[in-house]
Amino acid sequence: MIIKINRNGNYQTYEINNIEDRTTILEVLEQIKNYQDPSLSYRAQCRASICGTCAVKVNSQTVLACKTKVKDLAINDEIVIEPLSNMPVIKDLVVDHDEFLNKLKKAKAWFIPKEPFEKVYPEDLATYDRETDCILCGICYSVCPAFTNDKDFGGPINFVKIFRFWKDKNDALNDERIQIAAENNITSCIHCKYCTFSCPKQIPVEGDILQLEFYGKQKGIIKKQEDFGFNFGFGF
Repeated sequence: MIIKINRNGNYQTYEINNIEDRTTILEVLEQIKNYQDPSLSYRAQCRASICGTCAVKVNSQTVLACKTKVKDLAINDEIVIEPLSNMPVIKDLVVDHDEFLNKLKKAKAWFIPKEPFEKVYPEDLATYDRETDCILCGICYSVCPAFTNDKDFGGPINFVKIFRFWKDKNDALNDERIQIAAENNITSCIHCKYCTFSCPKQIPVEGDILQLEFYGKQKGIIKKQEDFGFNFGFGF
């Protein structure tokens, strides 16, 4: 198996012969670092799809290295591994998460409890249960094309968090979350659904954005854009 890794713009080639059906991308990276090139840098921690730190691009698909098997993405016994897009590269496959983490801080993307607490029922939890699975891996942020036209766009990961707490009836900000979404340029989303298709936790990211936009426009919090009667999903 030929492994090509984008190392600061230059593709370095390695060869590994003991690839099994169950071998993951992370195991390949570990083999290279342990036995061929100790200078290779990448992130990994839990090895169980929980921490989200090992996200990379493999043959143009953005995945968690620890859960993705080599055989599922290899083309002609070759894979190309690259760092995530839309983030500065620190070294090799290690990217700088500061930009999207700072956007999360700006959006107050954490639970702010109100008093008194209301009783929560299973049907309440069901409205945001999937969103609680977000592991901040940055995959949705990496695949999002909206940043091409709007660098100040909050990003899919931001709106998932806003949606999760907006739906929680014990969150003190309530509809202020919609105003925060507007301030993070939610209408710059082009609804391509790349975020939804790429999410390793199957969170309906684009659907969450649609709900936030729809509610915000109904309430007059988010300004309605001119509708020309068509939507190709590319921002027209």
